[in-house]
Amino acid sequence: LQSVLIEDWAGEVAGSTYLEENFRIPRSTLHRWQRRNEVIALRKGGRKHVFPLAQFVDGRPAAGIRELLAVIANPRLAWFWLTRPSPDLDGRTPLEMLKHDRVREVMLAAR
Repeated sequence: LQSVLIEDWAGEVAGSTYLEENFRIPRSTLHRWQRRNEVIALRKGGRKHVFPLAQFVDGRPAAGIRELLAVIANPRLAWFWLTRPSPDLDGRTPLEMLKHDRVREVMLAAR
């Protein structure tokens, strides 16, 4: 069985320190978003989480992440689905649609 690095399937990811230093997102805010399911956090190793950078728009998670996580509760599955072209969205990725405030269409496709 070949192991796959998280970056190989999730794209560029970063921990809370990087996000605080480079995106100016305080750790407390990031962890609050995580508790509220407003951001996708992927477990890396035992307890550490990393955050896919593509989900952020102007220093905030894209609109609709919380709604999506209510439908697809597993963050890894949710992120995988968000980043793959969807025939239900005319071949666009759900993440691209969320970044353009098309939450309703993404949620219809997710169900």
